Amino acid sequence: MPRRIILGLLLLAACGPTQPPDFSYGGRGFQPENARLNLSYAERNFGDMSRYRGKPAEAAAALAQFEAAMDGMRRPNSDIMFPRTRYEMLLSAIREVRGATGIPMEVLPSVASQALAGAVGPLTAGDAAGIRRALSNPAFTLGPDATLARLTNLPPLPALESVAPALTFAAGNP
Repeated sequence: MPRRIILGLLLLAACGPTQPPDFSYGGRGFQPENARLNLSYAERNFGDMSRYRGKPAEAAAALAQFEAAMDGMRRPNSDIMFPRTRYEMLLSAIREVRGATGIPMEVLPSVASQALAGAVGPLTAGDAAGIRRALSNPAFTLGPDATLARLTNLPPLPALESVAPALTFAAGNP
């Protein structure tokens, strides 16, 4: 019996992300146009969204990264190969993120990424007026107060977390 418990705990430990988030992207900084860079940090930055509860700036940064990666993958000149067997999972993640942030599905990923990234600075600085201005962006249909509440306490995002390893793999960084 103790052996089973130990094996179970080891299995659980192996399932979690192994590295902490890195929003400096290895010192390169957030580059919305660099889909491969955004994807290479996918598992690391949004493989466990629960760690951003109470951290709206980090939540906004992770979601901006996801939207930027989606924008890059859908460009005609993209050479990123995402497994077709995971498309449904990816669509579920997109719907889940849009539902959590109140951003309609019709909004382009580049616009969603810009809106979320535009909120990171004021959220990090605790600039109340800047936060209100950033979250008054028309992309956020819930309004600034409700959007801030969502970013502060994101609902569970299991589809996003589940697709993160496949996104990292698609970048060529398994």
